[in-house]
Amino acid sequence: MKYIFIVLVIVMSISSSMHGQKVEITPQYGYQVGAKYNYYGGYLKLDSSDQYGLTFGINASDDVTIEFMWAQQNTSLRIKDFQFYPRETELSDIVVNHYQIGAIHMFGYNEARPFVGLSAGWSTFNPDIDIYDGTTTFTLGLSGGLKYFFTDRIGIRIQSQLLMPVSWGGAYIGTGGGGVTAGGSILQLNFSGGLIIGLGN
Repeated sequence: MKYIFIVLVIVMSISSSMHGQKVEITPQYGYQVGAKYNYYGGYLKLDSSDQYGLTFGINASDDVTIEFMWAQQNTSLRIKDFQFYPRETELSDIVVNHYQIGAIHMFGYNEARPFVGLSAGWSTFNPDIDIYDGTTTFTLGLSGGLKYFFTDRIGIRIQSQLLMPVSWGGAYIGTGGGGVTAGGSILQLNFSGGLIIGLGN
């Protein structure tokens, strides 16, 4: 939560210099597709699960919105290692949080407005079991979707988003003096929708 507070302070500071701009708050719920990282000797896998989050946007112009996005996924971390876990085994429940700052470009001028977006930020991976270390990684994001406005202040948003943690992992498996350390980059695809609440002009 402290990360969300810090970023919201930054976003609010930006918005204070953009008087008269419309602000959008969008609670979102969706589905996070599972992701797998293959390494020499096996793989690590995050299971598919639901996710929820919040998008906070400031309209910089009629076509461009600056956004902060937070999304959380509660899932399971699994491993298959030919030496230590020859069958796929659940290691731990894991909480994944994504924090992104970026911009979307919208098209059209009617109630339905398709958009594409770019973002950057960070992701945290925190297993529930203490023997496995959590990690924080730099993450890039690509998004695309549609906003549909029923009124000037109320609408819906549907989107898909591809998140790309640049470096992820850090699971040590083994006993005694031996073991294997695995980690690397993964791709996380999600689909979500939410209610747009517009404030300001």
